[in-house]
Amino acid sequence: MRIRQLFVVAIVAAAAAVLFVPSGLAHQTLALNNPVRITNTGCTVGYSTVSSEYTTVVFGVYNMGTVAHRFYIGGPYWTHLIKPGQEETLITYFHPGGWKWACTSRHATVGRGTFTIRS
Repeated sequence: MRIRQLFVVAIVAAAAAVLFVPSGLAHQTLALNNPVRITNTGCTVGYSTVSSEYTTVVFGVYNMGTVAHRFYIGGPYWTHLIKPGQEETLITYFHPGGWKWACTSRHATVGRGTFTIRS
């Protein structure tokens, strides 16, 4: 009897997980971790071009400078101002194409480029 209850609970949990995943995310299976390092004079993005299988990209943004910085990509995605020595994670969902990115402080842009998802 106890095994049957656990089995039913497992099936209900699996069904709920499938039902409540947004439709755009259900087909995405692979995510890419992409480090971003910001200094006072520049910004580097770990990968600038990836395969279309990586439509979910997790940017780990690290502020290695001495002032607060922010990372923007693709228009709708940006971090808060990140204090020196701190980091923020930014999870993005892209379709194939080129996506402009920029690293900024309050008064200047310290880096910019294009992140490409190949089709």
